[in-house]
Amino acid sequence: MNKLLLLALTATTALTAATALAQDKPNAGASATLDKITVTSATRTETPVEETTVSVTVVTREEIEEQSSVNTPVGQILAKTVPGFGQATENLTEYGQTLRGRNFLTLIDGVPQTNTLNNNYRALNSISSSAIERIEVVRGATAAYGFGAPGGLVNIITRKPEDGEVNYTAAAGFRFQPEDVGESASYTTNLGASGRTGHIDYLLNGNFDKAGSSFTADGERRPPDSYGTQGGTDDITSYNFLGKLGVEREDHRLEFSANYYDYTQDSDWAGLVGGGSVTNNTSATPSRGNLNTRKPGIENLTLNATYSNIDVLGSAVSLQGYYNNNTTTFTRTEFLNTVYNQYETESSKFGSRLTIDTPIEASPLPLNLIWGVDYIHDKTVVNDIDAPSTVPDYTMNGYAPFAQLQADLTSDLKITGGVRYEIIDVDIPTHVNELGNNVNGGTVDYREPLFNISASYQLLDGLGVFGGYSEGFQLGDLGRYLYDSNFTDVSQLSSEGQKTKSYELGFRIEHAGFMVQPTVFYNESNNGVTYDRNLNIQLAPEKVYGVEVAASYALHEKVDIGGTFTWLEGRYDANGDGGYDTDLGSDRIAPAKITTYVEARPWDFGSLRLQTLYSGTRNPDSDQFSGLQTIDNYFLVDLLGRFQVGPGTLSFGIENIFNESYVPVLQQSYSVQSYAYDDYYYVKGPGRTVALAYSVKF
Repeated sequence: MNKLLLLALTATTALTAATALAQDKPNAGASATLDKITVTSATRTETPVEETTVSVTVVTREEIEEQSSVNTPVGQILAKTVPGFGQATENLTEYGQTLRGRNFLTLIDGVPQTNTLNNNYRALNSISSSAIERIEVVRGATAAYGFGAPGGLVNIITRKPEDGEVNYTAAAGFRFQPEDVGESASYTTNLGASGRTGHIDYLLNGNFDKAGSSFTADGERRPPDSYGTQGGTDDITSYNFLGKLGVEREDHRLEFSANYYDYTQDSDWAGLVGGGSVTNNTSATPSRGNLNTRKPGIENLTLNATYSNIDVLGSAVSLQGYYNNNTTTFTRTEFLNTVYNQYETESSKFGSRLTIDTPIEASPLPLNLIWGVDYIHDKTVVNDIDAPSTVPDYTMNGYAPFAQLQADLTSDLKITGGVRYEIIDVDIPTHVNELGNNVNGGTVDYREPLFNISASYQLLDGLGVFGGYSEGFQLGDLGRYLYDSNFTDVSQLSSEGQKTKSYELGFRIEHAGFMVQPTVFYNESNNGVTYDRNLNIQLAPEKVYGVEVAASYALHEKVDIGGTFTWLEGRYDANGDGGYDTDLGSDRIAPAKITTYVEARPWDFGSLRLQTLYSGTRNPDSDQFSGLQTIDNYFLVDLLGRFQVGPGTLSFGIENIFNESYVPVLQQSYSVQSYAYDDYYYVKGPGRTVALAYSVKF
C-alpha cells in the first residue's frame, strides 16, 4: 500500500515537472486569485504579484491555517511552501535554514525582528501563526528594507480587522504522537475579536499553547534542547497577544499595534544528552533532570505606529515608528564532560521608516519615485546568568536614505532601479574577551552604497520574463569576532562587514490552468562568514548559485496539484588564491528539496491535501565543520483536511504519516563522528503526529 502511494506521489511530481507550469505562489485555486494579491515587501508600496520585477512568494492566511493544522511553526511552513527556503530544523532555531544559502531579515509588519548585532536565530519564532494574515518572502538580496538582508527578507503581516461592527473567533486544538499519547499531548486555544465602527477599526487576538514532549519514529524521546539547534519545542508554554487600533478619515490613516509573545520551556528531561550514533542509527536521547539555572525561552514585544496619507502635495506618504524588545534565554548544556554557562541575550530596537511615493507627472512615461529614509537604534546585551559575560554590550545607530525609480517603458516592459546608502555606527566598550585579550573600545563605522536594478517584460500573452541585480549588506558575526578572536582594538572590525551581490533571471508562464516560475540565481560576497573544522571563524570570498521552480496545475475543477523544486550549491576561496575551491558547509547549503501537493475538494463542505517533502543527499568537498558529514536523504508525507461541521470548521492533520525515521539536515551536518559529536548532535526528527482542531466565527 505504501509503495503504491509513494509511486502515485512520484507520478504527481513528474506530472508537475513535465507540465512545467506554475506560479510564484503555488497554491490551490491560485489561478483564480493571483491577480488580486498585492505585496508591499518588494518595493515598500502595494504592488500586484504579477507586476513585481523580483522573486516574491506570498503565503496566504488560508495556507497558514491549513499548514498549522498540527501547530506548524513559521519556519516549517516556509520550508514546505517557499522555493529557495532551507529545510526545517524541527526545533526552535532557524540557524541552518537559509534563503538562497544566506541569512535573511525577518520583519513583523515591517518591524525588524532579526538581531543584527548578535543573531540568536529566533526571529521566525517571535509570533504565533494564529496572529498572522500572510507572509511575504522576497528571495535574493534586497535594498528595500536593508540593515541585514543578504539572502532576502521575510515580512510577517499580522491579522487585519474584518468588516462588520464586531466579529468573534474561537478555536481549540489537541495534538499527540501515537508513540506516547500521554507524554506528547499538547493543547492550543485561540480567541479573537475584530470589527469596524465608523472611522475606527480594531482587532484583539490571543493564543495559548501547551506542548508536551516529542518522540522519534522509533519511540525515542527527543531532547528538549537538541544540540546544534540551541533550543527545542518540547515541554513549553507559550502565549501570544495581538492588539490593533486604526483610525481612518478621508485621505488619512493612523494605526497602532502591539504584539507580545512569551515562550517558556520547563522540562523534567533537561539533563545530560547522549547515545547518538550515525553508525548505529540511534538518536541522542535526554535524561531526567535539569541543567538550567533559569528557564529557557523567548520574550518578544513589538510596538508599531503608522501614519499614512495618500495625498501630500501629490505624493503618498507613510511614516512608521516602532519599538522591539527581544530577550532569549538559551539552555545550559553539557558537552564532552564540560558543563557550559547558561546565558541570555537582550536586544532593544527602536526606529522609523519614511516612505514617499511620488508620481512624476511631467514625464511622457508613467514614472514613480519611491524615496525616503530609515533609522534604527539597536542595543544588544548578553546578560549574566551563571558567570560574568565576556561579550561586550553593543549599540548600533543606522541611517539609510534611499530612492527607487519605477518606470513603465511600455505596457509590457517595467523597470525598477535605485540606490540605498547605509550609514552604520557601532559603539563597543573596552572589554576583556573569552581568550583573555584586552580589546580597546570605540566606534566602528560602515558606509555602504547599495544599488539595484530589475525589470520584467511580457514576451507573449501568458509568458513573462524578469531579472535583475541587487546588493545587500550585513555586519557579519560581530559577537563571535569579539568573543574569541585575537582582536586588540575594535577598529580592526571595520573591514568585517559583508556585502552581497545578487543576480537572478526567471520566467512566469501561465496558460489554461497551468502556471510555472523557474528561476536561476547567483550571489557572491566579499567577506563570507564560515567556520573551519575546529570551529574557528573564517572570512573568505564566496559564491552561491542555484535553480528554483514553483509549479501548479488545475487538474480538475476540484483538484489542484503542484509543488516546488530547489537546488543550490555554494563554494568559497579557502586559501585566498582567487579560486572558489571548497564547498560551503551544509548549515549554509541544504541538499536539493522537492515539495509536492495534491489538493482535492470533492465535497462542498471540505477539502483534503496530501503533501510531500523530499530532502536529497549532499556530500560536500569541504574542510568546514558543518561540511565534514555526508547528508542522507529523507522523504516526509503529510495529510491535512478541513471540513465544515456545524457552525464551524473541523481541521485535522497527520504529519509524517508513514512515521519516517530521519535526521534533519542541520543535525546531520553537526554529527561529526571523528569528533564523537554525533553522541550529542545526532537527533532524529519527530515521528507521526496527529492533530484535531475546531474553530468557529460568530
